[in-house]
Amino acid sequence: MIDDSAETLNAFVTILFNKRDYKKAVELAEKMFEIYPNDIRSIVNKVKALTHSGKMMEAEKFCLENLQKHQDSASLWFQMGFLQELIYCNDRKAIECYKAAAELGNAAAEYNIAVAYQKLGEFSEAEKYYKQMLQKFPDDINSITSLGMCYLTQKKFKEGYDLYFKRDKSKFKDLSRNFWQPDDDLSEEINVICDQGYGDHIMFSRYFRLLKGLKVNVGARESLREFFQTNFPEINFIKYEDLNPDIQTVFITDLPYVLGADFEHIPEYTLEAAPAEILSNKLKVGFCWEAGAAGIRTMINRTIHVKFFEKMFNLEKVQVYSFQYDDTLGGNEKYPQMINLAKDFKNFTATASALKAMDVVVTVDTSIAHLSGALGVKTFLLLPYASDWRWFEDTKTTPWYRSVEIFKQKDCISWEREIEDIVKRITS
Repeated sequence: MIDDSAETLNAFVTILFNKRDYKKAVELAEKMFEIYPNDIRSIVNKVKALTHSGKMMEAEKFCLENLQKHQDSASLWFQMGFLQELIYCNDRKAIECYKAAAELGNAAAEYNIAVAYQKLGEFSEAEKYYKQMLQKFPDDINSITSLGMCYLTQKKFKEGYDLYFKRDKSKFKDLSRNFWQPDDDLSEEINVICDQGYGDHIMFSRYFRLLKGLKVNVGARESLREFFQTNFPEINFIKYEDLNPDIQTVFITDLPYVLGADFEHIPEYTLEAAPAEILSNKLKVGFCWEAGAAGIRTMINRTIHVKFFEKMFNLEKVQVYSFQYDDTLGGNEKYPQMINLAKDFKNFTATASALKAMDVVVTVDTSIAHLSGALGVKTFLLLPYASDWRWFEDTKTTPWYRSVEIFKQKDCISWEREIEDIVKRITS
């Protein structure tokens, strides 16, 4: 049992939010506010709880009401900036709020100022604020990694990867006693750890073929191992825990850095899968609208509500197939005219086979985009105005996948134009 003092409750709420255990964090934040409704920490945690419960308009109203009473609260100005980002995609307004928070002493505000400038494509300003954060907190891994991604977005390979390489890899620390470090030569036998998301695993698997002549063991998630093993029979794909910890170990997302590659000569490749038997006399369109992510900012940035695609579902000569596996928006239930294939996917072999049967795939930035592109399936990729570094600043095509055509958001609030363009392409 923990005591119910404001200090203790706030400490635990902070820990839970930092660990991204949002369910428990929200529950404890609500309890803290019931006990201490006038404590500014309770008020801030209540705003965060509403935000992470999806009640963002309510969070904004509550935050604004309390800012009128506590105009000197750096934490409330910080939360208001975050809400401006999430609700309105108003990075300019968010920057104003974050700067107010910084002036009032919020130590993390300059990081969010940098993020907002990076989203706006104002990289020099973003770099300035990341560096200001690092002057104060030289070991802040978020600032180090984000500055690296800022450089990578601009295709500054060496500057970017020197920093991005330092990202937090602590959850894999027990898998090896021999992690590769810059300036190390590669051993004759290496382990590769598939870190980050499934899309990263697929995107960076192209570099396996540049490891020719080495004995390679890859620690991969179970759902990918069969598919990878079929495509790379010369490589040993195993469970993470079965990797020999004494063998030199690299991370899959670091392979271009380890191999001394660059972004001007990204290896072309195609992965193979047997097409599933999906018969239809209509155009078969695979569809994925929702992206999972570690953080709420990234998740909201990449996800498009399924309702905005209604016109696509009702086209006379088109049959839409759902590839949405984690359907938190309930699109599969709301739109039964879609045929839900994802419910039967047990692994990426099954997903890849279904994708190969499609005439075209329409998807947001998620693993489906990477898998479809790697398979050479015609893919229409919807990218937000502030996209992940891996897509650089490209707006039409990408050097990663020849079959992918980008539809990048022009208006940070609306997807109407991009969806209309895709509907026209499908029906033309």
